[in-house]
Amino acid sequence: MADVFGNVYIKCIEFMAGRAAERMLLDGEPALPVDDLRQARELAMLICRSEEAIESFIEHCDLAARDLLMPYGDVVMALSVVLRIKRMLDGAEIDQIIRNVEARKALAVEHRRRADWRKSELAAKRFRADSLAGKCIT
Repeated sequence: MADVFGNVYIKCIEFMAGRAAERMLLDGEPALPVDDLRQARELAMLICRSEEAIESFIEHCDLAARDLLMPYGDVVMALSVVLRIKRMLDGAEIDQIIRNVEARKALAVEHRRRADWRKSELAAKRFRADSLAGKCIT
């Protein structure tokens, strides 16, 4: 039973992820993904007994999708831009876009780290020069 629940849960989150991504990128409420909601409801009926439970489960999956995507807003944005241009992406193209975004992010972090290190080096040189000149109080 746990496998059924886990699979339903993961699949429903996938169905809700498109809507969650649209909310991240667009102002206002996006159009309802009718087919995604229909499929999520059908799956939810496998594990939920009441209409209220189905609605609650789908709302939870919607929030889970948002929480999973939120830290990767830059990737969602990049995928959105390329998708608008190309209209269709395959798995390899999506993987490449994600790798490019993550590489650029890592490079930006490294540049920032090196700039901070350089500031520390300059501050240490000034401190040393001031110490030798007797400007520092000890």
